[in-house]
Amino acid sequence: MSEKNTRSRARLNMYRPAVFCLRVQGELGANWAEYLSVRSMSVELDQDGCPVTVLTTDAVDQCALIGIINHVNMLGMPLVSVECVLAER
Repeated sequence: MSEKNTRSRARLNMYRPAVFCLRVQGELGANWAEYLSVRSMSVELDQDGCPVTVLTTDAVDQCALIGIINHVNMLGMPLVSVECVLAER
């Protein structure tokens, strides 16, 4: 990565809010959005045709993100991925 690209990217830390996209194996109904404190939910099919629920958070810090991950874990749904999609500058 060039020096210019490194400077233009926002750096994450434990306390700076960011928007995250989580993917969990299986299908959750839209009524779970409020319980999980996420901005949006959708269901996609993975490459094998199995449902994957995509959760997009509001801007949250790492502590809130871990809380969402813990809720998903308590539901017994395998976490497929977590991606930071927008970090505040």
